[in-house]
Amino acid sequence: MSLSTLCYLGGMLMLFVGQRILDGIDAAQTGTTVVGALALALAAALRVMDLRKAKDAGLRLGHRFALVLLMVGVGSIVLYVGTTESFTQSLGLDDQGEERWLGLSRSLWPVVWLLGTIPLLVVDYAVHSSPVVVPARRIRESVIHGMVVAMGLALVFPLNYVATKRNERWDLAYFKTPTPGTATHALVEALEEPVTVRIFMPPSSEVAGELRHYFAPLEGPKLSVEILDQAANPRLAKALAVRDNGTIAITQGDVSELMDSSTPGDEEDPEAELDDGTPKPVTRRLNINPELDKAKRTLKKLDAEVQKMLIELGQGERVAYFTTGHGELNWSAQKEQLDLSVRALRSRMLDLGFKVKPLGVTEGLGEKVPDDATLVLVLGPAKPFFQAEVDSLNAFLDRGGALLVAREPQIILEGERPPHNPLDDLMARLGVSMGNGVLAAERGIVPLSRNRRDAFNIATNGFSSHPTTTQVSDRSQQLAVVAPAAGYLEEVPEHDTSVVFVIRSLAFSWADLDANTQFDSDLGESKEARNIMAAIEGGGDEGSFRAVITSDASMFADLGVGLSLGNQRLVDDTLNWLIGAEALSGTTENEEDVKIEHTKEGQQWWFYLTVLVVPLGVILLGAARIRLRRKGGAS
Repeated sequence: MSLSTLCYLGGMLMLFVGQRILDGIDAAQTGTTVVGALALALAAALRVMDLRKAKDAGLRLGHRFALVLLMVGVGSIVLYVGTTESFTQSLGLDDQGEERWLGLSRSLWPVVWLLGTIPLLVVDYAVHSSPVVVPARRIRESVIHGMVVAMGLALVFPLNYVATKRNERWDLAYFKTPTPGTATHALVEALEEPVTVRIFMPPSSEVAGELRHYFAPLEGPKLSVEILDQAANPRLAKALAVRDNGTIAITQGDVSELMDSSTPGDEEDPEAELDDGTPKPVTRRLNINPELDKAKRTLKKLDAEVQKMLIELGQGERVAYFTTGHGELNWSAQKEQLDLSVRALRSRMLDLGFKVKPLGVTEGLGEKVPDDATLVLVLGPAKPFFQAEVDSLNAFLDRGGALLVAREPQIILEGERPPHNPLDDLMARLGVSMGNGVLAAERGIVPLSRNRRDAFNIATNGFSSHPTTTQVSDRSQQLAVVAPAAGYLEEVPEHDTSVVFVIRSLAFSWADLDANTQFDSDLGESKEARNIMAAIEGGGDEGSFRAVITSDASMFADLGVGLSLGNQRLVDDTLNWLIGAEALSGTTENEEDVKIEHTKEGQQWWFYLTVLVVPLGVILLGAARIRLRRKGGAS
């Protein structure tokens, strides 16, 4: 780089420091500005001297271009003066005129500076690299290349000005209102009494059209749809406790008498009565913004919300109790503890219409399972149950209850006698027991930790044809169930229940008896398919019961349900079968964007890709292009 160019850049830097950084410090600002101006004058003088000394025509052309470009850069400083407060006030413009002038001058001076500085640097490099002789063609090409780069960068300033004055917003995100899933269709068909869907939306709302498109396939004898304006139907809206447009009201029962009743319309007790003693119709509501842009988030998960309302109207209250006090999986665990948290399971159960409650000794588990319990879940207890607690679970089964027990694997060394756990007696009554060892495999695994322990993270598509596995067995080529650190089940010799093993490990897995992740035939380890989950039916004193026993609790934790679609589908079918609602199993359509989770390792790869790989690729492509051009010119 020539001394002239160094003086030019140094002068520009001093002017910037004086005007922007030292603003308000009069002496320092003035001194720095004067030094910058002198440096620019020196840069011009040096360039004139180089022009007079040059003998070659190409060099003279280069210095001539450099001098012109230097003056263009200096001209941008003159334009910058037009943005200062003192100059603007001297123009005597009104507010609107001053705003236009500042917008023009503030966008123009950086463009002029770039058009002078970038080509100057390129031409200076071309001249400095060949101080004796340089082709005139090379000088012209350098100027053109520099101008192209400068104009590309200069576009930022006028575009930024236009963007601030004409602020427009484009939503380029994927959006689609889902269609009703098969589970929604099944819920409508299972309704004992028809329901009416009333969509309160303004006539001009696009959301009303999206909702009409969704509900159209469900319309029939069991479900009718109306689109209403709340302002035009005030009595009906008041009876349904709809206070404004932007509400979907699904009602079971005749609301004509409710409109004339003094009973408050927002009461949702299904046993409530009207003034004349007749049962009061029940309404469930969903709020949705009438503006499409603001309603998209709700529309994407509309199918799940409608299913939840239909379940509440047609299937009654569902209450699920999670046992506590024995180190079970729970939804209070840290988010990072994917193998201990059941937030995803709890969320899905809420979507299926369950009320979720804890059940421990303080909640009465040692005496009796509450009468309102539809389902009891025992997920991965780390400590033994008390006998009184197991007796309560047995009595619950005798009453025709539903029970899900998910155990963790056990390793019993030779000669070791494990402590007695009353939960083993409950399982024996149901017809199964836990085998010895942790299932492992060398392939067909999920790489979670990227080390040898991943051998325990098995996945399987070995499903039996049963209502608990309807969705995964129908799509066994696409869906698998993840069962991290699973044990296995064995059927006991004598029992009075019907046991169906619905999930098995793949044939190349083995039961690791020492947890070393290695297959050791000398220890008696063998590769074969083993039972992971059993669906059990039996008769109690007051009715038949249903139970599901698994040898792995993590498949119901966030590690399974939160990450695997197969585990999610398994949860839906298993829960519906347990409560006798297997006819309602099916898909739930959801168009929500999948959240992209980046691991620390993944973040590092993205960093190196954007910072090193992409720029290096651009440089290599440019170098290859220049090399090809030179070869073409030489030939």
